[in-house]
Amino acid sequence: MKIYRKIMVLMGILLIAIVSVGEVINGEKKEQLNKVLSDISFSLETTHYKNLDIDDEFSKNVLKNYLDTLDYNHQYFTQAEVDEIYEKWGTQLDDDFLKGDSRAAFEIYDIYKNAVERVIQYQTKLLKNPKNLDFNVDEKLVYDREDEPYFLTKKEYENYWKKMLKSSILSLEEYEDLTYEESIDRMKSRMVTRKKLLEKKTTDDIYSYFVNAFLKEYDPHTTYLSAKEITDFNISMKLQLSGIGAVLTGEKGFIKVVKIMPDGPAAKGKELQPEDKIIAVATDGKTFEDIMDWPLGDAVNLIRGKEGTTVKLRVIPSGSKTAKEYTFVRENVKLEDRGARYFIKEAKSKNSTYKIGVINLPSFYMDFDAYNKGDKNYKSTTRDVKKIIEKLNKGNIDGLIIDLRNNGGGSLSEVNNLMGLFIPYGPVVQVKEGGRVSYLGDSDMTTYFDKPVIVMVNRLSASASEIFAAAMQDYGRGLIVGTPTFGKGTIQTIKGLDLGELKYTNGKFYRINGGSTQHKGVTPDILFPPTYDSAEIGESSLDNPLPWDEVDSLINGENNGNNNKLKEYLAKKHMERAANDPDFIYNTKRYAIIKEITKDKEISLNREVRERETKELEDKWLAITNEKMKAKNETELKDYKALEEYNKERAKKDELELLKKDGEIIETVKILADEIAVGKKR
Repeated sequence: MKIYRKIMVLMGILLIAIVSVGEVINGEKKEQLNKVLSDISFSLETTHYKNLDIDDEFSKNVLKNYLDTLDYNHQYFTQAEVDEIYEKWGTQLDDDFLKGDSRAAFEIYDIYKNAVERVIQYQTKLLKNPKNLDFNVDEKLVYDREDEPYFLTKKEYENYWKKMLKSSILSLEEYEDLTYEESIDRMKSRMVTRKKLLEKKTTDDIYSYFVNAFLKEYDPHTTYLSAKEITDFNISMKLQLSGIGAVLTGEKGFIKVVKIMPDGPAAKGKELQPEDKIIAVATDGKTFEDIMDWPLGDAVNLIRGKEGTTVKLRVIPSGSKTAKEYTFVRENVKLEDRGARYFIKEAKSKNSTYKIGVINLPSFYMDFDAYNKGDKNYKSTTRDVKKIIEKLNKGNIDGLIIDLRNNGGGSLSEVNNLMGLFIPYGPVVQVKEGGRVSYLGDSDMTTYFDKPVIVMVNRLSASASEIFAAAMQDYGRGLIVGTPTFGKGTIQTIKGLDLGELKYTNGKFYRINGGSTQHKGVTPDILFPPTYDSAEIGESSLDNPLPWDEVDSLINGENNGNNNKLKEYLAKKHMERAANDPDFIYNTKRYAIIKEITKDKEISLNREVRERETKELEDKWLAITNEKMKAKNETELKDYKALEEYNKERAKKDELELLKKDGEIIETVKILADEIAVGKKR
């Protein structure tokens, strides 16, 4: 998250998570809220996968979670206020959880609300006399305070918020091309907006924050949704299918892109990517509106609209300090439009040319509605892949690549069915629920495709994708190449409550070799340079993930088909090529730039220094891009503006055609050709 926090400061958006109780809690409402909390504590005590001691240590951890939810950057509360809160509530919340007492939620919130109002008043005062803001002094702002202590003195507090104001003004000048006077006016307007937002949140919103502070102690996938949030969730689901075609989430004040839905406006545009942050929205010709710290449902409502209308998003791409503006025409994205895509590539190895089929799977999909209605032509991953393999076999392919990069999962039954195409029979995944272990497996005794296979994965390959990749690896049925996967190996179920729903973890998935996919994910046999920072993305980056563990193995180690000598040979050949491959060199340098930005916690408040640092970063991106283009005998770009135009033009190209030219796919085709050549030699 650190890179994005810096970016938001650069863009002049204050890190304000403003919440407010806009209604008085009457006796009946209070009883309802308390009953829900009591029901949740009982449900988790009896059905959650993880057993927790509800004691004073639990209470302190919950309180920290709640304070971090309200003030995740440690910039509103003072140390004195935090001490006061811990003195009263530090060892009380465990008892309140068991008996269903939610008073602390609102008393602590009132302290927070006063702290936010204090900031607004102070910055409004500064804006009345902006001549006191000096932009020529050589000072820096520590923008990432998540691990910093709370402010001890008023002087520290005001100095920080003065610097935040200066940074916002500089950003408006730099990124929106406003004059100094226009930037001051914009900031004054923002202060009015922030004040209005203080009245936006309801009792249910605050209660949800509080309850989820308890649930975070269990694991990151156990959550409570209020009735209002369920409505917001339904809206967000509609967004996935009828707006821009992107799955969004709210995370520490940011609206983050989780997944791009195939065949939607975002997928067609190719610019918006997972892990990008949407910071402002302009809809139907209106001016941009900042959405930092907005509730997810409100942000989704702003992005949604009638089919055929236009929405503009201001986005901070991963690894960039500069905001981009993307324009989308809203449209309906039907589930049945999603599906597997394929093509054939060729590669030489040991003086022979081999034809390799490539299947890109965006998810493990299945049209359950059509299936339940008895529609014989219902759409599913396995059915589509089976048809594709038939076509590829007619083209006499020598091997097959299954591309699961960015595949966030889907239907467990489809994982099981798809695996059945590549093995004669046997278990596919183990499931542990209620202390008992069972398994799902293939039993049709036939193998639909028996030629060499490679599965491609990356950090965004999660859940069902990991189960498939792990099974292919454990059986030795196919090599896994790419980067370690997400590590989502838990099972959730939903329980209805009087006010909302509880989603809780009640089981875990295990590989057939006994190891869990939880936390560790799947480690490829051949590693590619990372695209995403594992410290920022993945199960291990989340708070309180369930640990990795193992159960009994279901496979015979002597018969699992693994060949370590072959893997070592293929890895060596890959490394020799990658050392001089323009795409792999670029990916390695790109990741290094992202890591460099992530480590930096400070930003200059000097105009000249700020402009120079921005230019230096743009030059780095231009340099590694031109280095790649030169190595490919392509025309180099003149400047950073030309790079932006190049990326826009590239985004207009057909996605399948881009996949055919994808550097990782091209290298994977060569790896598989090497494997086939070795097999034929034997």
